[in-house]
Amino acid sequence: MQQAFSQLEIKESILNPAEWTAVDDDTPLPLQQHPTYGDAVASFGATARQLTIRDNDKTIALALIIKRKFFGVICFSTLFRGPAWCQPGLTTDQKLDVYRAIHGRFSRWKWDFLASLPELSDTPEYISGLNKTGLTRVMTGFSTAWIDLRPNEETLRKQLKGKWRNQLVKAEKAEVTESLKISFGGKKSHQYSWLLEKEIEQRDNRRYQATPLGIVPAFEAAITPKSQSAILSATALHGRRKVAGGLFLLHGNSATYHIGWAGDDGRALNAQNRVLWETMLELKKRGIKFLDLGGLNTADLGGIARFKLGTGAEPLTLAGTFV
Repeated sequence: MQQAFSQLEIKESILNPAEWTAVDDDTPLPLQQHPTYGDAVASFGATARQLTIRDNDKTIALALIIKRKFFGVICFSTLFRGPAWCQPGLTTDQKLDVYRAIHGRFSRWKWDFLASLPELSDTPEYISGLNKTGLTRVMTGFSTAWIDLRPNEETLRKQLKGKWRNQLVKAEKAEVTESLKISFGGKKSHQYSWLLEKEIEQRDNRRYQATPLGIVPAFEAAITPKSQSAILSATALHGRRKVAGGLFLLHGNSATYHIGWAGDDGRALNAQNRVLWETMLELKKRGIKFLDLGGLNTADLGGIARFKLGTGAEPLTLAGTFV
């Protein structure tokens, strides 16, 4: 059983990617808690900072916060889906201690505000615990779904829902009968720029908002060393025509399903099932352990949500935004 922390200390600094290797490798790492994301957001004028939370010289967690100043005196910071835990098996009380300590660094009396959206599930235990630390929920949390990619291919396939698996089989047969192929890219922007254009069309037609598309080129520009790529694109080709595709951002031990698109022919061929399935296997080859399927909007985009959950991923509703 984990003991209570004796005295938590927090140090704020510039982002140091080398220190993030201390994050627990068997815990999913959200995109918004990876240094490359911080560098990408900073290119839009915000300031990305790192909080190192320690207890008796042992690093407990790392938090990436985004700071913005208004009127030169008001500082508003956000901690989105963090912190990243460096110690496995922490108790609920220990995690709540960390949130209390982080929020204790900020003071509304000094015009220094922090809003945090913890990577904690929307349960009475967490909601009550966060309230007892002095935090107030000002917004309910959104839902997403993580896929654990560590099981072998056979196990992952068995986890697919029946309808989803049948659609995948149909798409796999199309590889032989109708020349449906999946091509991977991502190191060069022309390999995925067409997907960004399709996503703009989708957002206009369906009238929904999501992470700004500018994050993709900014993410690419922030990647170091430049010989590496943290963008993976998957294109479904029917003959020479692009009929479906997906764009994924890689961050540490995890990846995020950022964009997905399928045209009429792609939907008829169930091409997007193959795009996601074969990307899951490709991510495994690259050492990625977890895949975040992105937001689940069952009210306005129910079909997309059902498609994501057809992979067997369990939905996760986060606790909300707290100040």
